[in-house]
Amino acid sequence: MRISLTRAALLGVLSAATVDAQSVAVTLLSTREVALDGGATEMRGLVALDISGTRVPKRFVLRVPPVATWNGGLVIGAHGGSGGDNYDRSGKVIGTDESALDDVVGRQALSMGFAYASVDRDGAGAWREGYGLTRQFTRIAAEQVARRLGRAPARTYLVGLSAGGGIARLAAEDSLRAYAGVLIIAGAGGDRPTRLDRQRRMAELWPQVDPRTRPELPADSPLLRAYADAVGTPIAARRLWPYTGASAVAATSRAAPARTDDATGVVQVPTIEVVGSWDDLVIREIRAYDARVRPRDLHRLYEVDGAWHMSPDDDGVWSFQYIAETRMKLGSDVADAMGEGASYLPTVRDAFRHPVRWVEQSVPPPPSRVVRPADGLQ
Repeated sequence: MRISLTRAALLGVLSAATVDAQSVAVTLLSTREVALDGGATEMRGLVALDISGTRVPKRFVLRVPPVATWNGGLVIGAHGGSGGDNYDRSGKVIGTDESALDDVVGRQALSMGFAYASVDRDGAGAWREGYGLTRQFTRIAAEQVARRLGRAPARTYLVGLSAGGGIARLAAEDSLRAYAGVLIIAGAGGDRPTRLDRQRRMAELWPQVDPRTRPELPADSPLLRAYADAVGTPIAARRLWPYTGASAVAATSRAAPARTDDATGVVQVPTIEVVGSWDDLVIREIRAYDARVRPRDLHRLYEVDGAWHMSPDDDGVWSFQYIAETRMKLGSDVADAMGEGASYLPTVRDAFRHPVRWVEQSVPPPPSRVVRPADGLQ
């Protein structure tokens, strides 16, 4: 079941729900519940969260297992991007981002006995603002779990993808340790100096290697090798380069915004990262982060050979394909490449079990390494 409301309707609901402006207890603005297989319950609706002193409505989903099968934990999913609508490749709206991580970790978490919740940040900035919003939602979700299952979660985990991975990175470094363990998937915010260097080099080199204008370049071209070094992926990933190459040229033409996304590299809780070795959006920054992270024994990085930023078997890749082909006019070959690479989802799902064992049984995961898509992490 999905809820689709216009922003005007959302604000109308918020206004109606906050007649008593003094009551901070009014956080769930509207909800709908549905019974799921196995006795679980799903609640969807709107939650009021504070952004810069203003209460704003955000879509959310919360799923709880039956009391008898609950393992005492809560998993929070932090989606990629800034939120809002998701599209199929044709541009049809197929949902909103509170359910974006269902096929990545949401369904798995519920099957393992966790309560699971996610909020559509829908325009709220990433990084510090996004992390603050996620923390607010986590507290509300935990309260709802306690109401429904009779006690508060004993531990909470955070799983973040892309921009949500940047939020999860902040959580991993937060000395408050609001989350017992963190899983970062293709996460942003790894190393700002590396990102700026990557974008600068990409912008300089891209006009010389753009396959739309230089299709004749051989695979052993020094120009292609230089660009591959700039983005951190092999030349074999060239079909995917136009998506980030064109974006880098555009980004360097604009004034750099003030950012508060600098990562310290000091993690406070068990943290696992999964990224594709063909991920030209974040791979160099993640490798730089891994090289400086401390303490070493609280962090693992698994690179999935041949996987891109979005896994082709994740329905979230459809929005990337729509943007690439329709909005960016990159052509069908780039969009096709996004859906044809290796999958990182088996590794992500295997990796999710490791922070749980790490936290709850003191069993550390295997050392960081490059893994083949079908390999496990045992």
